[in-house]
Amino acid sequence: MKNHRFELGLAAAFLAVFIGALAFWGDWAGGRMSRQEVDDYLVVIDKNLEWPEPMKSYMMQSLKEWGYADDGKEFMMLNMMRYHDELLDYPGAITDFNGTPKESNYAYELGTKDILLPQGGYPVAWGEVNLSRNVARADASAANTDWNRVGFARYPNRRGFFRLMADPEYGRQSAYKLMGAHTNLIPMTPEWVVPDLRLITGMVLLILFFVIGWLRAEARNRA
Repeated sequence: MKNHRFELGLAAAFLAVFIGALAFWGDWAGGRMSRQEVDDYLVVIDKNLEWPEPMKSYMMQSLKEWGYADDGKEFMMLNMMRYHDELLDYPGAITDFNGTPKESNYAYELGTKDILLPQGGYPVAWGEVNLSRNVARADASAANTDWNRVGFARYPNRRGFFRLMADPEYGRQSAYKLMGAHTNLIPMTPEWVVPDLRLITGMVLLILFFVIGWLRAEARNRA
């Protein structure tokens, strides 16, 4: 046992880091929000967001209903973005930004990443749409469903999303989003998520490599 003291200590350290990661990304101490907690967040969010009407009222009502129905579980937020033809001008918009709508949306994504991660959230998949129209659209009744950018972000629970929107820096950065793109936000409960199979294959092969090496070393030591 003494000969493997370093390995045991390293394993204990790695295990502690792993448990810490589970606690942080899983937000074990979270739980459901009470209605009062939701209301308190909404007061802050309402002051924080300088959004035009009726967009702001619709968002606030949606947040209220969604927060009251909190189940305390993790969720994924589907983001569907369609760039404006030109920067949206509204009271509260950033007047000294001279980029394109696409660049404005990108400025939002870049500016909010440091707010998202501390809430236990992270992007799962994100990118530009590589076909300018909806492949599955069957008739004209589905007009205005073409998107330029789509992404999934994972949150440990709804509280994490409310904390994000209540952050003063998010209020400032969200102007870039509104100026650059029309966005649909659709929360969903993940029933199953498939990790990148290439990564899984590599991890399995790496584990097998070390197991086989360990077994061969043990066999040589016994010989």
